[in-house]
Amino acid sequence: MSGYAEPERPQERLSDAEREEAVGHLMTAQAEGRLTTAELADRSASARAAVTRGDLAPLFADLPSAAPRPAAPTVSEPPLTWAPVPEPTAPMGRRSRALGGRVGDTIMALSPFIALLLFFGFGFWVPGGFTWSWLFFFLIPITGIIVYGGGAATERNR
Repeated sequence: MSGYAEPERPQERLSDAEREEAVGHLMTAQAEGRLTTAELADRSASARAAVTRGDLAPLFADLPSAAPRPAAPTVSEPPLTWAPVPEPTAPMGRRSRALGGRVGDTIMALSPFIALLLFFGFGFWVPGGFTWSWLFFFLIPITGIIVYGGGAATERNR
């Protein structure tokens, strides 16, 4: 819509969005002190009841053009700079430090269950077995040392 006071095609019907836009311009005029609260209420009701663009013309005849005003100057900030992302040296995916790779990971994950089975197995089936079967739980850290222990030296040399 080029102007409310002098529309290009006064016979065209208005959409709901155009009616609300006209009411918004009336509210701006009231905020600027060009309309009183009573005038705003009357003109807003008329704008919402308008059918064609020509119906809006009398509402804006005594107001300045509703042309968009230039925006206030803004303080520009320096552009953000980003550091480049280094290229990965190793292939993407999961790398294991375990001796034997994923097999070593699997052995380490199963070691507590194996120790528990050995604890109960020897505890129930060997006479006096519970006295010494707790020693099987030492298999868990020993397995960890065997599987992961060698990886520390290779990590330092990289």
